[in-house]
Amino acid sequence: MNKLIIGNWKANKSLTQAQAWLAVVSNSVDKLDLTKVTPILAPAFSLLGTVAPVITKLGWRLAVQDVSPFPAGSYTGAVSVVNLQDLPITYVLVGHSERRQYFKETPQEIAQKAELALEAGITPIVCVSEQTLTAQVSAFNSSLTERCIIAYEPLEAIGTGKNASLEIVKEFQSKVKSLFGSVPFLYGGSVDELNVGEYLLVTDGVLVGTASLKAEQFINLLQTAQGDQPAVT
Repeated sequence: MNKLIIGNWKANKSLTQAQAWLAVVSNSVDKLDLTKVTPILAPAFSLLGTVAPVITKLGWRLAVQDVSPFPAGSYTGAVSVVNLQDLPITYVLVGHSERRQYFKETPQEIAQKAELALEAGITPIVCVSEQTLTAQVSAFNSSLTERCIIAYEPLEAIGTGKNASLEIVKEFQSKVKSLFGSVPFLYGGSVDELNVGEYLLVTDGVLVGTASLKAEQFINLLQTAQGDQPAVT
């Protein structure tokens, strides 16, 4: 499979800023080889309508950063899988460390999100750390564990610039494989254009936060991921 390179914008970018980012990326499309990498963008919900047609035209994939643990119904403020069904959503992040920390999400809620996503034909990317791995797999049934993508997020590496060593990533990958089986395994935590090549040697892809916010930097990262030497900008 292609290496999955997920740009997670988190709660960043206005509509104007998103349009400017997309314009830069659209002008750099000839630098990318989509037979080697699969770029995936996860913008805020409010930007999906603007981002979706451009991402589709580029041949990239679209993800959402979260989804409701409840179906469609009287859940004011929630975004259910039904709200997403007419958009070209391929992936959804669930259990991101920031969701667990700031929104107090439980492993059970995350399992509910994953199950609803799968029923809607959306692949969940389940984010876990050393602190949450065991509890999360216990909240899943076997049909869930075999159909998810797992992203390793060491808490000390999220937004700190202190990325984990390859040895730590490989050790955690072994734990994931023993619990979830042969599922795709990603790494997320201070990934940038300088270290992405190393992580792709031992993973199926990466989850990129800060380094996805500047279009030029994300293009450079994608070029490195596909084995090219990006131009210095």
